[in-house]
Amino acid sequence: MRTATHSEALWSRIHLAEGRLVSASDRFWTHPDLAELLPGFLVQLHRVMQGGISLMRVARERALGLTNDEVAQIAAAYLETHIDEEKDHDAWLLNDISTLGIAAAEVQQATPLPSVVSLLGAQYFWGLNIHPVAVFGYLIVLEGYPPLSSQLEEIRVRTGLPETAFRCLHAHADNDPHHIADLNRTLDSMPLTPQQQKFIALSAFHTIDAVASIFDEMLEEHAARHDTTQILSYARG
Repeated sequence: MRTATHSEALWSRIHLAEGRLVSASDRFWTHPDLAELLPGFLVQLHRVMQGGISLMRVARERALGLTNDEVAQIAAAYLETHIDEEKDHDAWLLNDISTLGIAAAEVQQATPLPSVVSLLGAQYFWGLNIHPVAVFGYLIVLEGYPPLSSQLEEIRVRTGLPETAFRCLHAHADNDPHHIADLNRTLDSMPLTPQQQKFIALSAFHTIDAVASIFDEMLEEHAARHDTTQILSYARG
């Protein structure tokens, strides 16, 4: 019987845990007030993109410092390439957001959701204190659930938002399937220890929970604002 590759074993674990992410994302993308929610989501996504580049740079430097560690050196080489692939994507998204009337300064000063901080902060801990290869659990989840161009077009039509707000998302819809294939191949080329496989999986599980929490927190904040508006309206009326 053939032994599962590292990526196959990881994906089998991810599929067992992905229900939380699928459920939370479905609630968000099918919400009747999605047109109102989406600009704020793009602002938080910009925080994730910008923070993700910094995270990968830190993980790469940590991996390069582990000179006698083959796994770390493979991880460093992959991260070097992927950082180059992802560079300027946060600037693209910033341009998209500006077409919704939100200035760059507003985006840069926006408070990140607690779930965004948790998403990125956990990876710094694992990358710096455990092993930089743990960041592959984070990357494989974020790259492994790309939007489809057809879904983005349906959302654009349903929300009535301009096409310019979706340019960066469409680019990821086109590129992420290639990125996930590269991630899978890189993982499979690594001589991972059982402990390293465990921490990559834990990183993936945390990423699933944190991304789902981003959707949940955005919906909770929206509901709270809506309730406050109703109370104020009632008080004035």
